Amino acid sequence: MSTEIRAIRAARRGAVSAIIAAVALPAFAFTAPAQAATGQPATTQSSTSQSATVQTAGAQLPAMRTAAAADTVGQIAKGLMDSRLYVTGEAGDVLSAADQNEVKNALAGASDADIRAVVVSNSVSSAEVGQMLKSVANRVGEGETYLAVTADGSRMNGISKKLSSSEINQLVTRTNGAPLKDRLVQFSDLAEKKADENARSSAIGGFVTLSVLILLAVGVSGLFLVSRKRQRVRAEQEMADLKNGVQEDVTLLGEDIAQLDLNVMDKELEPEIRSDYEHAMNSYDEAKRATARATRPHDMQDVTTALEDGRYYMTATRARLAGEPVPERRAPCFFNPQHGPSVEDVMWAPPGGTARSVPACAADAEALRLGSAPDVRMVPYGGGRRPYWDAGPAYGPYAGGYYRGYGGIDMLSGLMVGTMLGSMMGGFGGYGGGDAMGGFGGDGGDVGGGWDFGSGDFGGGGFGDFGGF
Repeated sequence: MSTEIRAIRAARRGAVSAIIAAVALPAFAFTAPAQAATGQPATTQSSTSQSATVQTAGAQLPAMRTAAAADTVGQIAKGLMDSRLYVTGEAGDVLSAADQNEVKNALAGASDADIRAVVVSNSVSSAEVGQMLKSVANRVGEGETYLAVTADGSRMNGISKKLSSSEINQLVTRTNGAPLKDRLVQFSDLAEKKADENARSSAIGGFVTLSVLILLAVGVSGLFLVSRKRQRVRAEQEMADLKNGVQEDVTLLGEDIAQLDLNVMDKELEPEIRSDYEHAMNSYDEAKRATARATRPHDMQDVTTALEDGRYYMTATRARLAGEPVPERRAPCFFNPQHGPSVEDVMWAPPGGTARSVPACAADAEALRLGSAPDVRMVPYGGGRRPYWDAGPAYGPYAGGYYRGYGGIDMLSGLMVGTMLGSMMGGFGGYGGGDAMGGFGGDGGDVGGGWDFGSGDFGGGGFGDFGGF
C-alpha cells in the first residue's frame, strides 16, 4: 500500500471520529487546532481530545438530568389536559405504572368533585404550591378541584370550587399518614362523597327556597292584581270625572258663542267681527271633536287648548260688537279659565301656602281687593267637587292645555305651588314628554371566583424552593 493511500485512510478515520464525537455530545464543542500546534500526529491529538471530552460530559450528565426534571407550569397544565394525574420530574419515580393507573381511575370516578392531582417535590413551599395550583388551573381551563401532594405523601393541599377550605382541610386530615397512592385514592373517594352531600344539601335548600319564592310570588301577584284592579277602577273614575268637567267647559263656551246671535252671512257684518266669530266657532268645534276622541287624561290637553283659543276669540267678538277695545291676549284667569283671558296679575295664596302672582280676570281681581274669595272653577271629583288644582293628577293636562301658549308647565309650576297639582307637577312631563377560569389572577394573586384554598398540610411553609415553578 502506498504512503499516499495510508495517509488518506488515516485522515478519514480522524474525520469520522470527530463527527461521532460531535453528534454524541452536541453540548460540548470539539476542536483540534490548538493541539495541532504541539506538532503531535493528528490521530493522537484527536484520541486524546475525545477522551477528555467524554470525561467532561460524563461528569456533567447528572446536572443535565436535574435541570430537565424541573417541570414548568405549562408542562404540568398540558399534562393535566390529557390526564387527571401528573407526577413532576422532581418527584421522581414514586408511583409505578400500575399505581398511577389505580390513582387515575379513582380520580376519574370522582366526577362531581372533578379532581386533578399533581405530585410535587418534598421540598416545595406553601407559597409555591398555591401559586402553582392557581396558575395550572388557569391554563387548563376546566376542573373543579386541584390537588398537590408531595412525593413522600406527607403533605397535601388543594383548591376547589366544589369544596370549602374547611372541607378540604378535613379531607386532608382524614387521609394523613397514608402512603402516596393510598392517600390520593382515599382523598378522591372522600371528596366525591362530600361533593355529593353538598349537591344534595344545595338541591334541598334550593327546593325549599324555590317553594318559598313561589309562595311569595303568588302572594305578590295576588296583591299586584288587586292593586292593579283598584288602580284601574280609580283611573276609570278619574277619567270619567275629568271628561264630565271638560264637557262642562265645552258646553259653556258653546252657550256663550250662541248668545252672540250673529249671522255670518250678513253682508253688513264687519270683516273683523266675522273673522273673530268664525275663529271662535272653529275652535269650539275642534274642542268637541277632541273631547269625543279623548281616552286618557293626556288627550284633554288638546281640548282645553282649543277652548282657550275659542274663548279668547269669542271675547274679542263680543268686545267688537259692543264697540269696546279688543282684549289683550293674556293667559286665562287662574281661578277659573272659563272666565276667559286675564286682565292683570294679582297676589294670591292657597290655604296654608305662600302668596304668589297669578293672572286674574277683572271680577276676580276686584274680589281679592275687596277681601272676598274669587270665583274658583270647581270640577267633578270623587262624587263631589273641588278646585281644579286640587282634583288630582288627571287634571294636570286639563290645566296644561289652558296655559300651553303661556309657558305651559313652567308657568303652572310657579302658579300652583302648595296645591295638589303643584306637588305633582314633576310628573306632568309624561303628559307632554386572559383568565380562563375567572378565579385565578394570572400566575399568582389571590384566589377568587368561588375557589376555596385549604391550608392543608402545607400551612406554615418553609419547605424550600420548588424547582421550575
